[in-house]
Amino acid sequence: MGNIFISLDDSNEGFLRRFALERFGAKKGAISKTVAAALIALRQNEGREKAVARLLSSMEKGVDLGLRGRKIYSERGELYD
Repeated sequence: MGNIFISLDDSNEGFLRRFALERFGAKKGAISKTVAAALIALRQNEGREKAVARLLSSMEKGVDLGLRGRKIYSERGELYD
């Protein structure tokens, strides 16, 4: 486990301390647990963003349904002639 030292402005520091207190109580390591939970959520969100980008890319390319050269019916009744 490593140590990281960061500098926060007063409003962000206060927010972090209040959030850690609400979420994990006034226990030792509450701020570390809060930051770790935030990093995990950030990593998951990044994974979701990449998945959405891949999905949108495949949707833009389209899917070949193998209908080239075949007649496309405009009405259901045409299938039963």
